[in-house]
Amino acid sequence: MSKGEQTVNLKACPMHMPEGWAPPVPAFSAMIGPEDRALVLYAGLQNPNSRILAEFNALIANALIAKAAPPVYDLAVFTDRAKCKNYVLIAYFPSSIAHARWESVSGFSDWRERAEHQSSDYGLWLERFAFNPGQFETLFSTPNSPEGICRQTDGLAGPIREHAYPGAAEDRIPNAAPGKFAATLKMPAFIQGETLKQRIIVHGPANLCLIRSGQDFTSVKGEELQTYRENIEPALARGLAFLAENSDTGCFESRYMTHCDRQWQPAAKTFGMQMFLSIRHMMEWANSHPTHLDIFNSFQAMAMEKQGDFDLRLWHEVAVMGEGDSCAEYVNCHPKTGFLPYAHALQHQGR
Repeated sequence: MSKGEQTVNLKACPMHMPEGWAPPVPAFSAMIGPEDRALVLYAGLQNPNSRILAEFNALIANALIAKAAPPVYDLAVFTDRAKCKNYVLIAYFPSSIAHARWESVSGFSDWRERAEHQSSDYGLWLERFAFNPGQFETLFSTPNSPEGICRQTDGLAGPIREHAYPGAAEDRIPNAAPGKFAATLKMPAFIQGETLKQRIIVHGPANLCLIRSGQDFTSVKGEELQTYRENIEPALARGLAFLAENSDTGCFESRYMTHCDRQWQPAAKTFGMQMFLSIRHMMEWANSHPTHLDIFNSFQAMAMEKQGDFDLRLWHEVAVMGEGDSCAEYVNCHPKTGFLPYAHALQHQGR
């Protein structure tokens, strides 16, 4: 933190902040207005052949310049828990109405409804999440590196006090209150049913917690890059893989994704995307599980050694969904995809 730089509170009475708390390093948060909202779409191709990937590329190219195109988007790839490679468009819209208008005018809606997807040799999946006013938060390690939802808000505020202690994520959510975002069901068993050749729509439960947490090492060099590669990155990969294989943590899905350009070439930016049963489940893993403590401690060690002066940029966004605010569609996807292993306990329909 630079000389004379003062931290500020996002809330008058944070629930979890220790008395007299002084963060060890500076952090910043998006300036989110009381009416700000978004619809976030994750659209993925699973193990695509070259023909359908080229078609997807053309669709994306047209859809991103179409009338009502999303103001914020990313492309990413990841290998899922069934070892299938997925190519993903992530698009942010200012509202569900804006998203629906884009799907219609861009041709995306007609494309995703095509019957051939259901009898193909690849999978198609779409997951939609509504970020409601007062029910999401962000955190950034620097004040000049907006990502995700922050790219459609009014910039970053801070440094803030609500970070680097257990429960800080909940303190940053404007409408959070004790017990307000509790889980609405017990974590379902992980069951692999018959999903191929089907189109299955699954609704996430109320109070589902979505986190997207990123690392930008584009400008990281020398000793800092070595520390990231040898200490932080392996701990991160272990933690996200643990969540993907251990649903008793309350995590439906965990993906370790890499940003890409329009030709699907990887960038020096990665992020994790997890869907938790509730924010309490996310915080329990973050606050006490060895796999997350390894991630946190490896970063804190580097941050303290460099006294906050480092080039690695970190960020995340966390949102809590209301009833009916998360919906996923899986077409000819393997049974380990997203919500599919839990569809037996969630509202779903198939054809």
